[in-house]
Amino acid sequence: MTNMVNEPLRRTVVVVNPFGLHMRPATLFAEFASNLASDVTVWNGAKRANGKSLWDLVGLYAIPGSELIVEIDGTDAMEGLDRLIEILASPGDPEY
Repeated sequence: MTNMVNEPLRRTVVVVNPFGLHMRPATLFAEFASNLASDVTVWNGAKRANGKSLWDLVGLYAIPGSELIVEIDGTDAMEGLDRLIEILASPGDPEY
């Protein structure tokens, strides 16, 4: 299924991992996002990160309770959004 609207899909997610968005979930997120044809952007307030960049994601300094906005734009946006949200919303380290 493709994004037929041709507009970016956005969803808000709260970071519940007690360590925030640290290296392991950020790595998993960036690796999954890098395999998508879509552009992936993550916001923490005014801070913006390329979702395919581990260091951009870590630089968001997303502590527990942070509300992140995930935006995905491209042909496989619908397929990728749920998994990306699942990674960020995981209360522990997501499975690799």
